[in-house]
This record gives sequence, structure tokens and C-alpha cells, in this order.
Amino acid sequence: MLADFFYKDILLKQKIPVIILLVLSLLLITYITPSFLHNKQHEISNNQLVASHIYGLIAGSVERPIGISTGLSSDEFLIRALEQEEETNPKAMEAMMSSFLSAITNQFGYAATFVVSEKTKRFYTPTGIAKIVNPQDDPYDNWYPIFIDNGLDVAVETDRDQLFDYRWSIFINARIKDDEGNTLGVCRIGLFMEDFQKMLQEVEKEYQVKINLIDTQGLVQVDTNFNNIKNAYISDALSDGANDKAFTHVKKGKSGFRMTRYMPSLRWYLVVQGNNIIQAQTKGIISIVLIYFFIIHAILYFLFDQKKVQHHDLVKSSLPEDELTGLPNRNYLKESYGELGVFNTTRYKSLVVFDIDHFKIVNDGRDGDKIVLAIVELAKTALDDRGIMFRWSGDEFVLFLEMDSYEAEERFTDFCEQSQKELDVTVSVGIVDVDLSVSIKTNYYRAVQACYAVKEAGGNGVGKR
Repeated sequence: MLADFFYKDILLKQKIPVIILLVLSLLLITYITPSFLHNKQHEISNNQLVASHIYGLIAGSVERPIGISTGLSSDEFLIRALEQEEETNPKAMEAMMSSFLSAITNQFGYAATFVVSEKTKRFYTPTGIAKIVNPQDDPYDNWYPIFIDNGLDVAVETDRDQLFDYRWSIFINARIKDDEGNTLGVCRIGLFMEDFQKMLQEVEKEYQVKINLIDTQGLVQVDTNFNNIKNAYISDALSDGANDKAFTHVKKGKSGFRMTRYMPSLRWYLVVQGNNIIQAQTKGIISIVLIYFFIIHAILYFLFDQKKVQHHDLVKSSLPEDELTGLPNRNYLKESYGELGVFNTTRYKSLVVFDIDHFKIVNDGRDGDKIVLAIVELAKTALDDRGIMFRWSGDEFVLFLEMDSYEAEERFTDFCEQSQKELDVTVSVGIVDVDLSVSIKTNYYRAVQACYAVKEAGGNGVGKR
């Protein structure tokens, strides 16, 4: 009996610390919960204010060129000039349109100001006729029939500007119509994406958020990262039920949020994403809780250290960005193009696969990471910001290029020569024309075959299929 008494006493003493911990936890929860709920509501209100400020900045930046483009489309001089275009001497017409567009450029400050005639398909610029629009010969001209066929009077789109070194731009297209409503042509004003990005980067840095404009399919149209433009999707935002009256507020993960609002002037959605800012008083309380349970966390950490390392490796392998080079990887490709793996754009003309010859020997004898980073920089020079590069595996890279295979062959031949000259490393390159009728995987394997053919011949060169 005495032994049982002492045994029960020992059990009770062991339970006392647990009971104390439970009581203190309940007291802490009772104290924290009202404060947390108050702060949570304050955070949502603050996020709404930030998102509204961003909305105003973007609307203010595009409303002016939209108004100018709309005004140009109804300009009496322009309408009459296009009506009489076929009866006017081509040289005189070119000089007249050049003078007109130069005056617009000087007055409003937009360098990319163009007019396309529906009758002749002439592409008028401030410096003269740049080209004859023909989508069958030049895929970059597809914007014109798409706009003509959509029936809209004004539309905003993101595209490359052929006349300004293929820079990403936001274009405002406005339909020019005669008195009977017949289409005479399109006036087009372009805003350079770099200027837009500078504004967004400052806002992102100030408010610690990520800003995107997406179309009604979820495709990213504006991003501070060029690689995401017309490549990445934020399809989840389309299910938020956003309208043009106010922002929706959706929780993401434990502390993240996404706010979405439709911008009718652009026919795009503004998406603002970020993490909630915890208030100072809540931080103090949580710090106490963290200290209170630090020992328990430390024990759990050491108990499950190996499992945590394995989990970290799994998470790391699923990230869309390569840790060493910062380039997108296979996961990025899967997120961008989906399970079917087909090109959803006509912008890419060729596909390149390259890898470093004898990389194991190079890696064993030299600093492999430095070699990889140096090769990436040389490849970026060859890429010339006209496409996207992926790190496929250790020393293998894949590129989608906005240039034909002949130009790509010339550029990557120079790339091979520079790699050998500057780094004493040789590279094997395979190039193919993109076939839109088959999957990305099929295009990739064709390029791999071309690359391996070079390797079998000794490496250090370019193969084209």
C-alpha cells in the first residue's frame, strides 16, 4: 500500500509541469485571440488600401495613352487621309502620315506611335512606311487581324515591338472608322515595358508585394520579370470572383494573401500578392510563445532532423527556379505549359539544347559551379533577351528562341567559340525549328539528337536538324 502511494505521488509530480503548461497555454490563447483578430482585420484593411493605391497608379499610367489613341482614331484629318489613300500618291501619302505621326510623338512623348491602313496594310510610322502588314509572312503581324476581327473599338495588349529592337511593350490599339462605321485602319500607341516595370518595382519594394496584370485566361501580361510575360499563368486568381468595383481578398497559405480586381479599361485583372504584416504588439506576444516552447521545438528538431532534411530536399526539388543560376527549371516549364506540354504561343521559332562537354572531368578538376555560371552568362549574350533559358539538369540547358534557326546557329557558333576561348571549356549545341504541331517534348528530343550528334563527332560545335 505504501509503495502504491509513493508511485501515485511520483506520477502526480510528473503531471504537474504538464498541467502548468496547459494552464499557461490556455491563458496565452485567451489573451492572444482577441488581439490577433483585431490585427487581422486591420491587416486586411491595410492591404485593401495598398491594392487601391496600386490600382490608381496603373490606371493613371494607361488612361492617358488610351485617351490619346481613342482621340487619334476619330481625328478628322486622319480619317480623310485614309479614305483618300488609294487616290493619293504613295510618296505624298507617306510624307503626310510621317509628318502627322511625328507631330503626335512630339506633342505627347510616345515614341511608338503607328497607324495601319486597312486598305493597303501599310504600317505608317513617324519615319515613314515601315512595312506592309502580312501575318502569313510575319507572325508578329497576327495582332492586326485579331484586333480587326474582335469588333472592339479599343484594346490593350502586350507584344514585342519590332521597330524598337523587339522590346516588350504595352500597346493600345484603337479602330479608325469612317462616317458609316467601316474600318479604315488602326492607330497604335506603345508604352515600353521597362518604364512600366520601373514603376511597379518601386511599389513592390515599398509594400513588399508582387504585382501582375493577367488576361481573362490567366496568362501574365505584365510582370517585373521579363521571363514571366506571356509565359506564366495565375489561373487561380480567375476563381476569386473579382469585378471592377472592389478587390477580392483571398488567403494564401498561412500568412499570404491575394487581391484581385478587374480593370475594364484594359480588360485585364490586377493581381496583388504578398504576406500579411504582423503588428508589433502581436509580434511581441508571439515571441513570448516562441520562447516558451523553444525547448520543445528544439527536441522535436533533433528527433526529426533526418526527416526534415529529406523533406527540405523534396521541397527544394519542386521549386520552379534553379538555386545556382536563378534560371527557370523543368518545374517552371510544367507550370507554364501544363501537363500537355504544348506551345501556347507562336513567338518561339527555334529550340536549342546544349551541354558542357566532359563536364565530370571539368567539375572534378575545377570549380564546376563557377564554370556553369560563366557558361550561363555567355548563353544569355547569345540569347539577346529574345527568348527564355531553362536549366534542364546539371550541365544541360534548354532555350526557346524568338529567332529562326539560321540566326540561332550563327549566334551559338559564336557562343561555342567564346566558351573555349574565355573558359577553356567546349560545348555541344543542338538546334531545331519549332514545330507547333507536336509537343514540346518532341521538339526537345529532336534538339537532343542534334546535340548528341555533335558530341559523337567530338563535341565543340553546333548541330542543326
